[in-house]
Amino acid sequence: MRISIVLLSVLISGIGFSQQKDSLKTKTPRFVVKMTHGMTNRNQFDFTNSEWEKMTPGFSIPDSLKANPSNHYGQNIHSFTNDSYYMFSFGLINGKNHQAGKKYRTTTTFHLGYGPQMVSSKFWNHEVKQVIDTLISSQTGDAYYVTGVRRQDASKEYKSQSIVFGVGQHFATNPERIFQFETGVDLLCAISVMSEVRASFSDWYTFEGLPESNNYPSYQQPSNITPSDFRKYAGKTVAGLIMRVPLEMSFKLSRKNPVISRMRIGAELNPGLAMQFTKGQTSNNFSMSGGMNFRFAF
Repeated sequence: MRISIVLLSVLISGIGFSQQKDSLKTKTPRFVVKMTHGMTNRNQFDFTNSEWEKMTPGFSIPDSLKANPSNHYGQNIHSFTNDSYYMFSFGLINGKNHQAGKKYRTTTTFHLGYGPQMVSSKFWNHEVKQVIDTLISSQTGDAYYVTGVRRQDASKEYKSQSIVFGVGQHFATNPERIFQFETGVDLLCAISVMSEVRASFSDWYTFEGLPESNNYPSYQQPSNITPSDFRKYAGKTVAGLIMRVPLEMSFKLSRKNPVISRMRIGAELNPGLAMQFTKGQTSNNFSMSGGMNFRFAF
């Protein structure tokens, strides 16, 4: 009796699994989920001078830096450093009957991810050189001119991570083929998180022109005229937009298995334009991200 019950259970399970495979095989997918991990460049932007002042209360730039325009500069440092990013995408397959049997597929895709860093930097420097002494070598008779160098440096740097979310319209070639190409347009909103501002100032006096082969104790050690000033502040929230064109090539993991055949592994490249909005100013720069992804249609 027990053997009959076991055999009946196995038979029922087999029939159920067979029907499940058949239903998976014949059911036309309605949704596509995708998980992406890759690298992206940092988004650079500018703040106005008044915004920098508001974010760094109590930190002042000496007049010696402001009074000499030829040695004063303030700008973004365009770093090409790449950062990791993660993206989860959920796509709705468009069209009546979800485009069953067609040689292409269009999807409306929603994105949520941990995006690129947002950075803004401003720097000043001022340097004055003056000959302060002449040294005559007792061995060669050569003259060495000792120059005193007064240098001042100041910087303000904003840095934050970002959360991105948005929507896109994608077009892909035949999903039944092993290899598939996909492109389209994405519009993403970016909001800064965990932002920080660092401000620093240093004022040094050093010497140049001393012969290396001789020992001049009175000139060896540079002196810090004023204590270096380094401060941290909480940064403000920055919002932006990323408009990009996804370019992706993927391949199907199986042709026959009803479950694995719905899985794809792909590589993507997403060139575009990034815009940041701050009070009184809008900045834009080239955006580029790329990575590997895994997707499943159901």
